[in-house]
Amino acid sequence: MKYTNTYYQLHRLAVAAGLLFGAIAAPAQAAHPGDPDDSFGQLGYLTNDFFGTDEQVHTVLPLRDGRFYAAGVVTAANRTGPGSSQNVAVARYLPNGQLDDTFASDGLFHLDIDGGTDSASAVKTLSDRSVLVGATLSTDAHADFGVVKLRADGSLDTSFGEPDAGTARKGYVRLDIGGANIHDEVVALATQSDGRIIVAGITRVLHQNGFLYSQVALARFSANGDLDTSFGAGAGFMVLPPFLGDDADVLTGIALDQAGNLGADDRIVLVGYTFARNNAFIARLNADGSPDNGFGSNGRVTIQAGNSGGQPTGVSILSAARIASDGSLIVLGEGGDRGLTLLRFGANGAADATFGNGGRVTVKYSLSSDYDEPAALALQGNGKIVAAGYATNRATGAARKDFYVVRLLADGAIDTGFGDGQGRVVAQVSTEDDEAFAAAVEPSGNLLVGGYQQRLNVNGRDFALLRLIGDADRIFMDGFDGPGFD
Repeated sequence: MKYTNTYYQLHRLAVAAGLLFGAIAAPAQAAHPGDPDDSFGQLGYLTNDFFGTDEQVHTVLPLRDGRFYAAGVVTAANRTGPGSSQNVAVARYLPNGQLDDTFASDGLFHLDIDGGTDSASAVKTLSDRSVLVGATLSTDAHADFGVVKLRADGSLDTSFGEPDAGTARKGYVRLDIGGANIHDEVVALATQSDGRIIVAGITRVLHQNGFLYSQVALARFSANGDLDTSFGAGAGFMVLPPFLGDDADVLTGIALDQAGNLGADDRIVLVGYTFARNNAFIARLNADGSPDNGFGSNGRVTIQAGNSGGQPTGVSILSAARIASDGSLIVLGEGGDRGLTLLRFGANGAADATFGNGGRVTVKYSLSSDYDEPAALALQGNGKIVAAGYATNRATGAARKDFYVVRLLADGAIDTGFGDGQGRVVAQVSTEDDEAFAAAVEPSGNLLVGGYQQRLNVNGRDFALLRLIGDADRIFMDGFDGPGFD
C-alpha cells in the first residue's frame, strides 16, 4: 500500500493567506538558525495522511545517516474482527523526508492487538539496529504497559516478548499493573547500560477517599522482553507513592541525555505534575528503583507556581526534561505566564538561580490572555536548549494552535540569533490547528519537530514533521554511540 505524502508550500501559503512562518529567509539570503530546511519535504515541512483518519506523531528519533523514525498513532483496520481502532505506528523516513520503503510496509509499521487503543510514546534503537517502542497496548477493554521490538526492516522481532507458537515470541510484551478494567498508560522508555528496559507511565490506584487517582508506575524488562522480577521487590514493577496525597499524579517523561541515554549510574529521573494542584515534581531513582537520597529530599523535588513581587515564579506543570553534559537537569514546563518556561537544577536537585533571569526563563509568543503550551525538549551539542510545543496564533483572526519552537543559550538567555530574533519560530501550515509533541537534534545539528496538523473541512489529523536549520555543531559525530545505519 502506498500512503499519501502531502507537502505544503509554506512560503507560498504564507504569502497568499497572510500566515506566519517565523523567520523565513528571503530567497537571496543564506539560511540561518530557525529557517526551514528547504531540502526537507517541501520547504522544510511535510505531512503524511496514511489512512485518512486520526494520526499523530508523539516522538521522533534521528539516525546517524540522516534517516529518522517518527512514532505515534494511526487509526486503521483491526487485526482481527471488523472495524478500526487506534494502532501503534512507527514510520521511518529518508533524510529528505520521503518515507523509507525498505522499512515495514512502504515505510510504516502499525500494530493492533485486539481492537482496542494502542499507541506509541517512545522509540529507541539498539546497537543491532533493532527498534524498541514504548507503547500503551490494549487487552480486552483496558490498556496495559507495553514494549514492542522491531527488526531493522520493520518486522516484529519474534525473539522478543510474550510466548507465541512453538519457541517463537510475539514481538511485544504487555504488563497489567492496575488490574482488570484499570487503564495503564506508557509515557516513556529507556534502556539501562546492561540492556534492561525501563518503561514508565501511570496506573490508577484506589485511594482511601474512595476515588481512583493516577499514580506514577515503572516496570523493568530483560533485553528479551521478560519481566525482571529483581525490580520492584519481586514484582517487576513499582507504583510510586503520591506526591500530594489524594490527588492525581501525571508522569510526562524520563529525563535522558542528548544521546537518548539515562544519567550517571543508570539513575532514573522522572518528571510530571499533580493534576490541578499547581504542583510539579521531579523524582530520581537509583538503577534498582529505590529513591536516590542524594537528590532533593528523599529523591524528590517539588515545584509550585507562584508570584513574587509581581513576577511569576516556578511552574505548575513539567512537560519534559533533559540531562545536560555537566549532569545538571534542564526542565520545561508552564506557570502563570502561559508560555514555555524553563528551569535548571543541579545534579543534587538544587534550583540553579544563575539560569535565565534568577533561575527561570519564559518565552511567550501569544497575547497575555492566550496560552502557549510546552511539550518537548532537546539539547544541542554546544549546550543550546531547544523547546517545542504550540503557540496560540491569531494571524488569521481566530485563535489557532501552531508549531512553536524556541531556543535558548546554555545559560538560559534568549538566543537572539534564532528564528524571529527573539528566539522563536511559529509555523502555521493550515488555517486549522497544528501542534508539536516531539523535538530532537539531528547529527547535522538541524532541528526535527513532530506532531500533527489538521486540514480545513477534513476529519482527523495527519503526521506532521518540520525541520529547521540549527547549528553545524555535529553533536553526535564524536561521542554519539546510539542509532545509525552508516
